[in-house]
Amino acid sequence: MKQTLFTRSSFRTILLITGIIILSLTVLLTISRYDNKYISKAVLTQDNLCVIPEKGYCSLVDGWELYPDRLLCPKDFLDKALPYYGTWAGEYPNLALFHEDKNPYGVSTWRLRLKGNGNVLLYLQEPLCAARVYVNGLCLGETGNISFDRYTPLIKDTVYSFNLDGEGELIIQTANYSHYYGGIWYAPVIGDADSVSRLIAARIFIYGLLFFSALTLSLFCIVLWTRRENGSKSVTFYFGLLSLSFALRICYPFLRLFGVPFVRTLYAAEDAAAVSGIYFSLRIALLLFLPDGRGRLKKTLRIVSAGVCGIVVVAPVFLFPAVPGLVLWYGPFISWYKAVMAFLLISLAVYGGLMGMPDAGVILTAAIANGICLLYSVLSIGTCEPFAGAYPEEYGAFCMVMAFADLMVRRNRAMAVENQKLNLHLQEEVEEKTEHLQKLLMERGQLIAELGHDMKSPLTSLSNMAQIIRLNDIMLDENTHRRILHIEEQCNLLSERLKSIQEIAAQTSAPVKMEPVLLNTFLSDFYHNCRPIIELYGPNFLENITAVPCRIMANPERLFRALENLLYNAADFTPADGKITLSLTADDSFARIAVSDTGCGIPDKDLPHIFRRSYTTRSGKGGQGLGLAITRAIVLEHAGRIEAASTEGEGTTFTIFLPLSAYPYS
Repeated sequence: MKQTLFTRSSFRTILLITGIIILSLTVLLTISRYDNKYISKAVLTQDNLCVIPEKGYCSLVDGWELYPDRLLCPKDFLDKALPYYGTWAGEYPNLALFHEDKNPYGVSTWRLRLKGNGNVLLYLQEPLCAARVYVNGLCLGETGNISFDRYTPLIKDTVYSFNLDGEGELIIQTANYSHYYGGIWYAPVIGDADSVSRLIAARIFIYGLLFFSALTLSLFCIVLWTRRENGSKSVTFYFGLLSLSFALRICYPFLRLFGVPFVRTLYAAEDAAAVSGIYFSLRIALLLFLPDGRGRLKKTLRIVSAGVCGIVVVAPVFLFPAVPGLVLWYGPFISWYKAVMAFLLISLAVYGGLMGMPDAGVILTAAIANGICLLYSVLSIGTCEPFAGAYPEEYGAFCMVMAFADLMVRRNRAMAVENQKLNLHLQEEVEEKTEHLQKLLMERGQLIAELGHDMKSPLTSLSNMAQIIRLNDIMLDENTHRRILHIEEQCNLLSERLKSIQEIAAQTSAPVKMEPVLLNTFLSDFYHNCRPIIELYGPNFLENITAVPCRIMANPERLFRALENLLYNAADFTPADGKITLSLTADDSFARIAVSDTGCGIPDKDLPHIFRRSYTTRSGKGGQGLGLAITRAIVLEHAGRIEAASTEGEGTTFTIFLPLSAYPYS
């Protein structure tokens, strides 16, 4: 039975691996078909003219005339025909084949005849290592300095605009004494301005996505590395190094926009990052798919990878300037190394899948895809160069970066589940605190309910008496009749307030429903609504509301009630010749609502206690000490605070602080 299960599992793994290989090759072939300079290249006429399309863009691959070891100006081609080598962009990585000592360095001239009409844009990608461009005899620009005595290398992507009226001539002079590649290794792109500009923007966008994704994950790993359980031998550690090396390697399009003079150092760093990324991928595969044994294989791999990394740094910077002929061996050596490492990476992933190792899903898929892309990149040298996208090798490394992201997501989910289990023992304490809070709320509710019940009888009597007087029309003049109506209105208003008090008494611990409120408008409406009533008391009612928008989250009905309590308190203690002021100010965090009066003030001994329930300073006036307590509760519900400042005999100011909200208002 076990053998049957193993066979079924192996069969599913084989199907998975086969599907990954087929899918990877399909994607790579699709990319090579639709994003390849060697496919979408300029049409070459029988007269060796490259036809430039009026709309769109194409690559200048075929039809080049190469003049090695010569810097020829446009006038040199006017006198007589000069011998040249017919070539295509990318055929000769350097000038080693033209020198008996196999020296790759020197100068060269590249000439191409164009045919087209209208204004065109030439996108010259990374000429190696200094270049000067002529079109129709006119020098359009130069990167670096091609003169031997003042040679200055500069790696920079450049764009040139010129007009074609029929036939034209493109001449590019190059000089290279710095890099193992030289001349026109990357095919230039030409087309109308809009198409080429969109192409450049798309390229920057794609590489930006790759770069910042990898950089973000690598920075995320810095936090994990500080934890003791994520040591120098963990999968997370090598995934972080892989993401960092990929980010350092993939940022070169951005460096090319501004120009990089340190050519040897730059390319050595890029090659070192690429080789390091391959090594980190293999280390991850070894840790996941070959965790036990094979110590000699791991040690050999570490030594070989470290040696190759050292070679790609030392050779371009120090060795090639001294022994230029070694350049011929460098490219094949790196290609063979990548091919062997790709085969080893695929083999480890297949072995881990067949053995049923953990994490053999997404990471197995990414490892095989990385190996396929790496091998495809080696085999497609000189036949596949993307317009806007990345190279196959770069897509493969990015698959590993995305596998790391998936691994982190799954581990974070597992940690969240574990944290949930660990927090279960806190439930009893939370329930105990909740029960205590509910008791306090019930006590408050009972008190408010009792007060509301006691208010029903006098309120009903007052309302009925006012109605009897008005309906019987007992010697009422117009002014008295109006005041009786006002008494009835106030009784109705008090009745509504009584209902609200009963709602407060019945409320549970559920949060108050909040909504966006523009405090400036709210207070202005409040002022105009309450002004007639307050001025019946006698004092003048003034406003001072800032024009700066103050947006908060609030319950308008409860906030209105809190302000009404403060306002009526001020009216009760302010003489008829006094004034009450409603003001609004704000800072970066809080809105400040102030209700100020010029009344009798509050004694210092009473000021600390005024917000306590049932505490009142209305001696002999029937006060029950409820208004300020309710106001404070409402303010606390709004995550704010209330303060009181008073000078006895001069007046009192109540200030409510409410947090501002960044809620987007229409």
